[in-house]
Amino acid sequence: MKKNTTFVSFLLDETGSMQSIKSDTVGGFNAYVETLQKGGADIVFSLVSFNSNKTTPRYVADPIDTIKPLTEDTYQPNAATPLIDASVKIINATDDAVKKRGDDPNVLIVFQTDGEENVSVEYTNADLATLIKEKTAAGWQFLFLGAGLDAFAAARDAGITIDAGHHVSYQRHLSREAFAETAANTQDFAVSGLSKSLDYSRAQRARVGDTHTEKHLDPTAKPRQESTPTKRPTKTRSQRSSSVDDIDLNATT
Repeated sequence: MKKNTTFVSFLLDETGSMQSIKSDTVGGFNAYVETLQKGGADIVFSLVSFNSNKTTPRYVADPIDTIKPLTEDTYQPNAATPLIDASVKIINATDDAVKKRGDDPNVLIVFQTDGEENVSVEYTNADLATLIKEKTAAGWQFLFLGAGLDAFAAARDAGITIDAGHHVSYQRHLSREAFAETAANTQDFAVSGLSKSLDYSRAQRARVGDTHTEKHLDPTAKPRQESTPTKRPTKTRSQRSSSVDDIDLNATT
């Protein structure tokens, strides 16, 4: 049965390499939100941007129609990419917020990045893969947007092991188009509650210049070898240098 509310948590890369597509990312994200606002579905929305200097919860479990646009003054890409740590923490924060709501919404986590994991210290890709497997079994959905890279490979190597159809690799100069296609799929999911509505079609992939994902969707292709779980040196909390702060996505109202 279709649930009434969709809880969307969006993890947005704010690392240094995003600087060259800053304007398109801001514009694309704002168009993404506007599409959901016009769609009229019951969506509760959180946005967290991340890099190795800070983690910024910009919107916290807010009704979609209250979300304000990002600006180039407030979105300031810099530093490195703790993708694993940030991903684990946004999933855990979403889990906590959803449990406290008590209404059992559909859940969608959207990951967006233009770079591969390079500085996480608290969690490994095996930790993240285990967490995503657990949440997928509970009915959660995940999307992965990769700018200028093989999204499937980058996600897999970070431990983000999700349906191949839920990845999109987009050309950097087509950032706005990638956000637009993702908005359409998110809106369809919010209306239908169906996982398949999140699959990027071949036409959508063509519009964003995705030359990578099709090979991962081909059932006749030789399976790729799974990545080896990353084993990071065990550190005490006082020794950790991660700037991925714990995230709280509980509504304050």
